[in-house]
Amino acid sequence: MYHIIEKFEKNLACFTGAPYVIATDCCTHAIELCMRFDKIKKIDSVTCYTYLSVPMVLVKLGIKFSYNDERWIGEYQFKGTRIWDSARLLHPRMHRKGQLQCVSFGNGKPLDNKRGGAILCSTNKE
Repeated sequence: MYHIIEKFEKNLACFTGAPYVIATDCCTHAIELCMRFDKIKKIDSVTCYTYLSVPMVLVKLGIKFSYNDERWIGEYQFKGTRIWDSARLLHPRMHRKGQLQCVSFGNGKPLDNKRGGAILCSTNKE
């Protein structure tokens, strides 16, 4: 079974231009893993137009944040971090070097395969 996941990660890496991809069960958990990995304690701001699960995970992790009124299409950045919520974006060579981009799969998303997510990474040490 794991060879299927590895193949998916490699194909997604090739498509997005990310050297590494880590598959997750959803975009929200990808965001949580990135926040934990970078030991984020404070975010300058996050759009108030995000999915409900995003501020819920920030509160769960004890991360201080405020809202901004940025309207977004495709993706937005957690201000003051290198983490991106790319929940509605998936295109060739979209990876930003040095950034952590969390993508989402599911109903109404660019890749409609029921559910899932992934983290696009620059190195395998992220």
